[in-house]
Amino acid sequence: MNYSEIKQKAARIKQEFSVLDYFHGLVKSGCLKYEGVQGKEHFFGFFEQRTGSIAVDDRSNVWYDHAAGLGGDIFRAVQVFENKTFLESVERLSGAFPVKKIIQKRTSEERQKIVVEKVSEISHDALVNYIRGRGLELEDIKPFAKEVHWRNKGKRYFAIGFPNESGGWVLRSSIFKGNILGGGVSIQILGTPASIKFFEGWFDFLSYLKLSGDTDFKAIILNSTANLSLRLILDILKERQKVELYLDNDSTGEAYTNEFIKVAQFYQYCLEAGLTTDWDLKSLRGCRDKMRKLMTSLEMKFSEVKNILMVNTQVSDKRCQYSGSEDLNEFLVGMISR
Repeated sequence: MNYSEIKQKAARIKQEFSVLDYFHGLVKSGCLKYEGVQGKEHFFGFFEQRTGSIAVDDRSNVWYDHAAGLGGDIFRAVQVFENKTFLESVERLSGAFPVKKIIQKRTSEERQKIVVEKVSEISHDALVNYIRGRGLELEDIKPFAKEVHWRNKGKRYFAIGFPNESGGWVLRSSIFKGNILGGGVSIQILGTPASIKFFEGWFDFLSYLKLSGDTDFKAIILNSTANLSLRLILDILKERQKVELYLDNDSTGEAYTNEFIKVAQFYQYCLEAGLTTDWDLKSLRGCRDKMRKLMTSLEMKFSEVKNILMVNTQVSDKRCQYSGSEDLNEFLVGMISR
């Protein structure tokens, strides 16, 4: 490519590629952790940090690392986090390099620094007290979790460990929140599933069990809303089961709940209209308005949006059951303290 072509391609990528999506991709790979939203900014951080230092402004489509004192656009992010030149970052975001292939190399390097030294039944007083502070007892958590001790860069740590689908651990304690040996969702199948239920975290799932006594469902524990990808939503919709969403009562939970329901409506509309539901997800990677691009690729008229949003689906928002609380766990703690 000559300079003019590179400049045109870079301008297009900068406009279409979401910086927020890029950082969520780093979370899914296990390179970063997602800390949530404060005001108009999403915060990310490294696992050894107590709080996230990387702020992403989705509206401006830029990022800034407060600890390192650097930031910029999507190209600068690729240059910093994947050690690429500007030209390589343009090629990378044009699809010349698979995302997983690049990020897995970093994850592999991270794994070599972390050594799990012991996995046992939970017994440490600090962890038992932490569990009780979350409104649960040891017997509530025992079937699902272990006490995990690990070493990282010469320092030793321990926490409650929940398994995830990538073979890693989701770790929680009063002073630590993160993943080791890979991130991703956790799945639990209880009894004979009559529905699929989504939870943001393990303590929301455990709180639901304690509050409801339900024993027949499939639980998808996201461990981070960044893991609620379009691919995961479609995989669940293809199971043709009733889906219940128990996400947080905050702006992030609101956004992801609405997004799931809209995708479900779009999916159901396509089924009823005889349109394909085998969507080209690769072409949507980094796109900020995936639904609009899908409608264009399916040669649909944008006037159909009104009809799509009226479609009934088997997906329901259950956050009204704990309105007034940030999440299910806070709701449980509040009930116990009354």
